[in-house]
Amino acid sequence: MNSEACPRCGWPLAELPGAATRPATHRLEYVRCVCGSWLARLDGEVVGATQARLTR
Repeated sequence: MNSEACPRCGWPLAELPGAATRPATHRLEYVRCVCGSWLARLDGEVVGATQARLTR
């Protein structure tokens, strides 16, 4: 997955509002994209999304 943009809509992650962070050995963040998808980032890399990628 691209760690710079939402895998569903391509929105730049740097432009999203703050993330909810859970302290652990690794940094795990849950970020809501403007398209409505929840993104899971582990150490800054997108490792999951709640909705499938849009096809164009």
